[in-house]
Amino acid sequence: AATIAGAMIGGPLAIAAGAALGATAGAIADDDPAITYIRENPAEPVYLEGEVVVGAGIPEEVELVAIPDTPWGYLNVNGLPVLVDLSSRQVVRIVR
Repeated sequence: AATIAGAMIGGPLAIAAGAALGATAGAIADDDPAITYIRENPAEPVYLEGEVVVGAGIPEEVELVAIPDTPWGYLNVNGLPVLVDLSSRQVVRIVR
């Protein structure tokens, strides 16, 4: 498993981005095919410093797993599966 120090972005920027992404992420229901795909295809954990929050950026050097036929990717950050917007590399939902 990889460890990337100081990679997660937090603070006001993450909160603002999280608010902007809220409408998109809120539209992704628990039974959405993307969420089902994440649950059925677990990724190896990647360990990053900082809290895993909606709106946090994922560093370019961290490989995302693309979800077929969607604009989303995912990875397991510090033991939490997260849905990521592939174009912005921002966490849009923590899958619980």
